[in-house]
Amino acid sequence: MKYGILAVVFLVLALIGSIRTDGLGDDALFFHVNVVNDGAKDLDGLSVRVLIYDLGVVLQTSNFDLQDGDTDGKFLFLDKEGIKPGTYLTRITVSNDDIREVRHRYVTIA
Repeated sequence: MKYGILAVVFLVLALIGSIRTDGLGDDALFFHVNVVNDGAKDLDGLSVRVLIYDLGVVLQTSNFDLQDGDTDGKFLFLDKEGIKPGTYLTRITVSNDDIREVRHRYVTIA
């Protein structure tokens, strides 16, 4: 049983690859989250969710599947209208009903 838990932890820790943010002019910001399935099982019903704590902003992708050994990049877009410039703590989550991986990043909105 302990070995099964270790395998799940390894799979979860390998799920989120690189995270990139960038501006799209003065109007929008995008998040690019690279999702990596380093495990030996297909992952069904995954979604990427971005939460900017101080703004109460939640962005989420639709569900997608990722075969074992595959990588996929997901884009999420934020309209910056009405958002005060600053640096905000952001939570990025990739999950389905069985697994969840969370990363935190600071995002600067100009």
